[in-house]
Amino acid sequence: MTSIQIQRRAEAVTREEYGCVFRRILPWGHTGPSDTGLGVCVVGPGAVSTPHSHVDHEQFYVVRGAGLVHVDDEVTAIAPGDALVVASRQVHYFENHSATDELELVSVWSAGPFGSRP
Repeated sequence: MTSIQIQRRAEAVTREEYGCVFRRILPWGHTGPSDTGLGVCVVGPGAVSTPHSHVDHEQFYVVRGAGLVHVDDEVTAIAPGDALVVASRQVHYFENHSATDELELVSVWSAGPFGSRP
């Protein structure tokens, strides 16, 4: 037994959000929208997430897989280790062109921006 707060991947609650399987991690115990947070988004093989925008600023880090990110009218390739910033109200979505591999991204969102764009 440990006093360390931990959310085990195998025990995590996931749900469909914006066309991907989404796991909300922070804030702890909160399953709905929040002003700030951390989550993991998985776009299945051959899938495309739902184009959407929101008032939150969102930062993504690609953990595994590769594909395309669409932000407003721009499109670029993404791969493991890439990080990107999506500003408030920008329409964004992801494409996974692999027939076998998932595209997994860590998502951090906030009501305000986290510093300058790279």
